[in-house]
Amino acid sequence: MIPIIFWLLASLSCGFVWLHGEAEGKRAVTLFLIATLLTWAAQTMDTEWRQTHWPLMAVDTAYLVAAYVFALRSDRYWPLWITAFQLLTVATHFATIIAPDYLPKIYSAIATFWVVPLLLSMVAGVYLDHRAFRRLVPPQ
Repeated sequence: MIPIIFWLLASLSCGFVWLHGEAEGKRAVTLFLIATLLTWAAQTMDTEWRQTHWPLMAVDTAYLVAAYVFALRSDRYWPLWITAFQLLTVATHFATIIAPDYLPKIYSAIATFWVVPLLLSMVAGVYLDHRAFRRLVPPQ
């Protein structure tokens, strides 16, 4: 059930951002989809979650770097929000290195949790940009 909800949320969010986010939105969606596919591949390598999930941590760290570069090059604020939520995801992986006596369910839940606010922040940011642009440019 949770994968169905994730894919529904991801599809709706990415669709909205792709349609209304102009070039910035298309870049953000492309980065997100690449990271999602790599995440799926990394999760098939290790399904136990009993130790730090190194392949997933590598993918999440690469996405963090890509989101950071994207945010630095953007003139919008919402890419910073994406970067912040991805930083929290990577911090979750580092927490398992520092404190290895964690519950695997907790690790998997927290490591995957931050994608929801990441998607919602993309939608909110694009919506706010779109609304502000409509105010600046009156309809003709």
